[in-house]
Parts: sequence; structure tokens; C-alpha cells
Amino acid sequence: MAISCLQRAVCVPAHQRGLRVAPKVPVCVSIPASGVKKRLGVAVQDSGATTTELAAEFTGSTLLQLIGGAAPAALAAPANALAVMAMIFAFGGASGAHLNPAVSLMLLLRGKVSSGKAIAYMVAQVAGCVLGALLCTVLIPGVSIGQGLGAPGTFAPAAGLSSIGVFAWEALMTAALGLVVYGCAVVNSAFKAAAPVGISAYVAAAIMTAGAYSGCVINPARALGPAIVFGMSMSSVAVYVAGQMAGGALAAGLAGLIHKE
Repeated sequence: MAISCLQRAVCVPAHQRGLRVAPKVPVCVSIPASGVKKRLGVAVQDSGATTTELAAEFTGSTLLQLIGGAAPAALAAPANALAVMAMIFAFGGASGAHLNPAVSLMLLLRGKVSSGKAIAYMVAQVAGCVLGALLCTVLIPGVSIGQGLGAPGTFAPAAGLSSIGVFAWEALMTAALGLVVYGCAVVNSAFKAAAPVGISAYVAAAIMTAGAYSGCVINPARALGPAIVFGMSMSSVAVYVAGQMAGGALAAGLAGLIHKE
């Protein structure tokens, strides 16, 4: 338990006031250590996301969906990787630039964010990707709401790949993403300054590897955004989202084994 003193003890000598006064007792509250962070040297409860943090997650996710979804298929790997790197540089200082519900889940399970903040981040991320997909209907000729597969940012498994195969690809690629994020940007590492480069390099490699099989979405918000706007089959999308969130949970477990914090 951490103790946060909200009021400084003040004692006024009696001879200066002409009467006896009792010293004020500091008002202290107990805060669970798992929900404590430092602000200006004071321990405070990390109870939820701020407006600034949510705006950063929403805006970054919107731009990721727009840029990554609108890019030609042949340029999907570099476009998505460069967009990820740019968004981390742009919004990392404001929100940590999770930009992915699976990453937020991993950090929640590792005790790095509160449940309230993680859930708020996830909502902002999905909402941002919905807006990003909607912007494609405005900016790209011939793209319309409810268009289905073939619209920007939509995805489908390769012919012959089962639902189990989709789940496995998305879970493994997302887990690896989580480990790269954790190792580069979360633990005390000499590579923190280069974290956006390392994370974007992995995204490019993952898309070049798994893109031909599952589509390598590796982000539940990026799966749900275009699915909602363009009317994809939610039963198919659910397999992707389940695999990605399982990957986030797997990354949390592996990070605990690998990194001694």
C-alpha cells in the first residue's frame, strides 16, 4: 500500500497566537500500490484515462486505419509499418500510443495500466478505426458504406485456411507484436528511444510473412472498424478478434517470464 498525504501538517506556535492550538494532522489515504503512479513526486491513483489520452488514442487509430486501409495491397507492409512508427512518435508522449486493444490488454495484465484506462483506450481505438474507415468512403471514389469485402481495410483468409488457422496466425503474430512493444518500450531498456523503429520493423515483417495467409490484421480495432462500416461477416471477424486478444494475453504471460522487473 502506498500512502499519499493530501495536506501538509501545519503548527502555529501558541505564543504567536495568544492561545493554545493543536497541530493539524496530515490527512492520509491508502492507495493500492498496483494503481499508483508518480506525478510531481506525489503518489496518485491511476483510475482512468484523461481526455488528452483518449484524444491521442482516437486520433492515432483514425490515421492508422485511414493510411493502412487506403494503401494499395502491394504497399501494405511499408505503409502500415511507417504509419505505426509515425503515430508512436506523434502520440507516444500523450497516451503511450497503444493504438491496439491487444496491446492495452497486455499492459493491463502486466499491471501497467488500470482496468478503467484499458477499457477506455479500447473504446477510443475502435471508434477511431470506425472513423478512419468512414473517411475512406469520403476520400476514395467508389467506396461506400456496406460495400463488403474489397473495401479499404477489409480482410479475408487465404483459400483453404481454416478458422483455427486464422486464429493461430493472428494470435502468434499479435503475441510477437506485444513482446516487441514490451521489450522496446515498456521495460527499462537501452532501446526505448528507438522503440518506434523496432515496433514498425516488426509490423512490416509480420505483414510480409502472414499477410498472404490471414491478412495479418494483428489489431482488434483495425478488424472491427472496417467490419462495422463495410458490413463484413461478424462471425468471421470474431475469429480474428479472439485470436488477437489471445495473442495479447499470451504476450503478457511471456513478458512476465522473460523480463525480470
